[in-house]
Amino acid sequence: MIDRRTLLGASVALLAAHKVAAAEVWPTRNVQILVGFGAGGVTDVATRLLAEGLRQRIEKPIVIENRVGATGLIAAGTVARAVPDGHTLLGMPGTITIAPSVLPDIVLDVRRDLQPITIFATSPNVLVVAPSFAARTLQEFLTTVRSKPRDEFAYATSGRGTTVHLMAGMIERSANVKMRMVPFRSSTDSIQSVIAGELPMVFSSLNSALPFIQSGAVRVIGVASERRTPILPDVPTFDEAGLVDIRSDTWFGLAGPAGMPRPVLDQIAGLCAAVMAEPAMLERLAVLGAEPLLLGPDAARDQIDRELTAFSSLTKIMGIHRDQT
Repeated sequence: MIDRRTLLGASVALLAAHKVAAAEVWPTRNVQILVGFGAGGVTDVATRLLAEGLRQRIEKPIVIENRVGATGLIAAGTVARAVPDGHTLLGMPGTITIAPSVLPDIVLDVRRDLQPITIFATSPNVLVVAPSFAARTLQEFLTTVRSKPRDEFAYATSGRGTTVHLMAGMIERSANVKMRMVPFRSSTDSIQSVIAGELPMVFSSLNSALPFIQSGAVRVIGVASERRTPILPDVPTFDEAGLVDIRSDTWFGLAGPAGMPRPVLDQIAGLCAAVMAEPAMLERLAVLGAEPLLLGPDAARDQIDRELTAFSSLTKIMGIHRDQT
């Protein structure tokens, strides 16, 4: 006679076997990854790097499609409405955690409608100055800002409500200073304004600034990460200058619709981790000014939740309203 414990154990084993089998059937057809920005942009390039590695590990084709518009939300909305079986995915940009706070009439609920799979790479944001700028350190930079009347010292960014604009807000709050933001249409335009001598400094993503840093056209004096980036090991963090909690980056992830089966979710996340663990990937990401991050579904969800909450608070403090962007 089979006792209840034996039956329970058999049921658990059968369920586990079923989950494994469910994971092994993915993918059953072509996998489509939507990118909400144009071909050749950093989100597009990073997503294509990941897809290239995934193609070597699955038997079905992976197709990248650029659905440009609404700061990436057209692509995100399409994925959110797809069947949650892992065959329609989103090349998820870090800006998705800012969008709910700054864009008017947003209908996507990031927490409810999307399932994070991984955050696979990150490019920290940096403080960049012209080579002739007098300040050589973060402390000297703060001294320079404090020597000016509040809201007079100007800096460039790639636009209002961007990660780098919010980075400036973090610094203002931590250092008790107020600067004047001058927005440009793109990261390159904002950096060029510093090169041309129009403005003394720019907050920029490292992936955008790296070619100009390497050429000597600009100089970087601070990085907004917890630890120094191996791409620029001599550049200090803001923590080292006594400005705590300055964390700002441009990260890259992969997401699917809410409701994806956990076995499929874990399988895709595991494959992404294997791709990012390849030594060659470290070199290829470094060319983009990025480095592997390797956050799985739960850790990615936690980071997204933290950022949604933090950016909602920060944009209110900075006076950034949805109808202003």
